[in-house]
Amino acid sequence: MEGLVLNKMTKIASVAILAFGLTGIGHLMADEKPAAKPVPIVSVPKDTVKLMLEKRLEQRFVPGEIVVKMEDAGDTARIMSANALSQLHLTTKQAKTSGGEIIYKIQPPNLSAMSVTDYKQRTLDTIAALKQKPGVKYAQPNYIYQISATPNDPGYPLQWHYFNNGSDPGEAPGGINLPKVWEANQGNDSVVVAIIDTGILKTHPDISGSANLISGYDMITDSFTGNDGDGRDNDATDSGDAIAADECYPGSPALPSSWHGSHVAGTVGVGKTDNNSGVAGVNWHVKVLPVRALGKCGGTMVDINDAIRWAAGIAVNGVPQNTNPAKVINLSLGGAIPCSSSPATQAAINDAVGQGATVVVAAGNDAQDAAGFVPAGCDNVVSVAAADRNGNLVTRYSNYGTKVDILAPGGDVSADTDNDGNPDGVLSMVQGGYAFYNGTSMAAPHVAGVAALLLASNPGLTPAQVESRLKSAAIPRNATQCPKPCGAGLLNAQVAINQGYTLSLSKSNIALKEEESTTLTATLLKQGVPEKDQTINFTIADSAKASVQPTSVKTDEQGQVQATIAAKQAGDTQLTVGYNNQISAMATVKVEEKKGGALSWWYLALLFGFAMAAQLRKYSNRRVGVIPT
Repeated sequence: MEGLVLNKMTKIASVAILAFGLTGIGHLMADEKPAAKPVPIVSVPKDTVKLMLEKRLEQRFVPGEIVVKMEDAGDTARIMSANALSQLHLTTKQAKTSGGEIIYKIQPPNLSAMSVTDYKQRTLDTIAALKQKPGVKYAQPNYIYQISATPNDPGYPLQWHYFNNGSDPGEAPGGINLPKVWEANQGNDSVVVAIIDTGILKTHPDISGSANLISGYDMITDSFTGNDGDGRDNDATDSGDAIAADECYPGSPALPSSWHGSHVAGTVGVGKTDNNSGVAGVNWHVKVLPVRALGKCGGTMVDINDAIRWAAGIAVNGVPQNTNPAKVINLSLGGAIPCSSSPATQAAINDAVGQGATVVVAAGNDAQDAAGFVPAGCDNVVSVAAADRNGNLVTRYSNYGTKVDILAPGGDVSADTDNDGNPDGVLSMVQGGYAFYNGTSMAAPHVAGVAALLLASNPGLTPAQVESRLKSAAIPRNATQCPKPCGAGLLNAQVAINQGYTLSLSKSNIALKEEESTTLTATLLKQGVPEKDQTINFTIADSAKASVQPTSVKTDEQGQVQATIAAKQAGDTQLTVGYNNQISAMATVKVEEKKGGALSWWYLALLFGFAMAAQLRKYSNRRVGVIPT
């Protein structure tokens, strides 16, 4: 790639797609509204969905751009003299970002003859030098992140991901119990959910005129990436992100426009649910704030960080103040680096959480440990893995690991487990109608939507409390359903109507040796008050490792129950304690091998043998008159 025009390199700031990709409520009679129109399903070949939404991420950054944060927040000028900057061929591209960082641009004199590889290495070398300068808090590349996708709406019967959880007709093993919730909670217009993504299709029939859509912002600075002829402005319309082969980077495949932001926003509830047209959203009433940060080939870390802060109501230079700060921010995007490599991203997330916003992120679609990806591996986020229609982790693409907080429907377009002739993907809005996508990008907005329902009924909850309640209410998964760590369990929308129930355990980590046992206490409270005569269920994931008794017991006057955990075989397993399929708590059970078991018996036998031999010798000596010396 010698002689590559570097103006093009600034255009590949991409964010690939992490697709990471009932028939009606009883009181709504069929004759109350005219017959529903068929849902226009846009046929997207499953191989295209996989390529577009299950794309494996690579570690990429904008060559020549360096993001620097000083220890002294007030020092936004220079970290070196003008002469030193000149020697390193550094110029200041931006004196201050929303996070107080300086953005430097490297412009070597022989730029036209430098290969992409050499230019990237020059960037990394310069960063290493800057890190050694006094007063530098951090210096890093400008990384490239990638997009990770019973009302009377006629498309609702195809949205298995909303169904009540179960195997009866009208239910799905991977459903999140929304019909049970919608009877009491359909959302609230006071809750704002920001979708930081590719923008929104304002003219889509299911979005146009929707009271749930509010004006957002286009945070993309680069006109190529924006694909709309300009830079940042107040128009968050999705202008498409289709790319030709090799357009983003050497070897990048040709892909059609994803309309990813609208698909994600549709799940949260940007459309007009229960309007006898199209599909449904998690929330019937909500305010969706589209913030465009991803375009052709993706979006830069700096633009995304600005989008995060702006969405939370934090001032961003050159951008009008957001008058509708979000209480929930959805990030269905990611980069193939650990969060520790991008402290600027962690700082933006921390700032948003500090403003009271719950940040929900896609775990990623590389079938790897989420700890190696950003923002999935960051602190203070709700990281979401993807489940299929059966409620199992989609091991083909979903990331996993201890950084994952919860599992939610992400779908699997390669399967049709209900034999309805449609793929088991997540159905939502795209240009021209609706499409089945799959990925952790599709899983995250389910969690963001349920978080909005939870805030609709409990507006005073902090981000930490929202995360805690989502996890405590999750439907437990066993080792077969989640062969790799996938968080607290499957998302359960009933958390939005659990009326303040909390379930806690006296121990979260239980260490036993084989054949040992211990007693565990579980406490159930409602609005902080003990709940008596309520049934608590205990389940051990691997019964070969340990057992629990009783498996079901009612709470006493203090809202408490006790159970005995007995160790059986060395290894690790998990104890799940649940109440009414609404909330649960878990404890890790670690069983160690009982040391010296068989050896102790051999040792005792040997001692007994020596003792018997000594007695026999003593008896024999007495008989022959031998006197011990």
